[in-house]
Amino acid sequence: MTEFNILFAAAGRRVSLIRHFKKTLDELNISGTVYAADAGKSAPASFVTDQRLLVPRVSSADYIPELLSICVEHNIRLLVSLIDTDLTLLSMNKDKFREVGTEVLVCDPATNEICFDKNNTCRFFTENGIDTPRVLSEAEIDGLQTTDFPLLIKPWDGSCSIGVNKVNSLEELKFFKQHVKNAIVQEYIQGDEFTCDAYVDFNGNVRCVVPRKRLETRAGEVSKGLTVYDPEIISATTHAVEKLPHALGCMTVQCFKQADGRICFIEINPRFGGGHPLSLHAGADFPKWIIQELTDQPCEARQDCWQDDLAMLRYDDEIIVRGEDIR
Repeated sequence: MTEFNILFAAAGRRVSLIRHFKKTLDELNISGTVYAADAGKSAPASFVTDQRLLVPRVSSADYIPELLSICVEHNIRLLVSLIDTDLTLLSMNKDKFREVGTEVLVCDPATNEICFDKNNTCRFFTENGIDTPRVLSEAEIDGLQTTDFPLLIKPWDGSCSIGVNKVNSLEELKFFKQHVKNAIVQEYIQGDEFTCDAYVDFNGNVRCVVPRKRLETRAGEVSKGLTVYDPEIISATTHAVEKLPHALGCMTVQCFKQADGRICFIEINPRFGGGHPLSLHAGADFPKWIIQELTDQPCEARQDCWQDDLAMLRYDDEIIVRGEDIR
């Protein structure tokens, strides 16, 4: 078998995930080099790859041409993006990468458009009969009464929980509407919050769903979590992902389960989430399944492969490098 080289775009802080991809190549006895492409030199995860490469920012017209050039030069078999900002762009250029022998782990443009814009996400859920918080129209916002609170305000194009605020009064709503860019106002949902990692194979089949209960978050990312084998959440998440136009790889789906059993979906991110290491440690080996599929090996993905009631307690770690390496 020829080398199976992997390129991560914008590796960020995903140290654990990238290390697992490298470990998987060794376990499958596959020779390969792992690269990181980033616009900056200080991404921590880039220092656990085999080679770091500088590329223009996603907003640059040279971004895709540079990634294509890297894929050709280094014979990249798999390209994985770990940020939201370039997913749509990569999906629109998927065929160009395939022409040079690179498979991009990204959903089709229609799915990315649904996931990126929270207005589209709400519309997708509603049109497919999937329970989701109601988004208020401007007329409904103008007619709000004191008894209609609390509500939630957030940017329709946000991430990492930036700009997400619970509002308890008209005064608070007016304040946050002035300070939250591209704001939408939603019904406020209470209950246990779950992030579900759904594996979708290259034929579009949902093969595994791991619900992770959010016990604690920091800067919008789970810091303490627990795997929960909940058949109702697994079934509802599978149904939601299957309704997407063309999902692929890791789909990170967020929902609440309320005291009365209502499962209410709020968001879909078509990429690996920050809390995915918990699913990995529980036994849901997404990197292994991806590599197996792309190397024509039997894919071992299945629903009963992961450990229930496994907790993840995250902490800060550090990577020490020379200052000249990040200048």
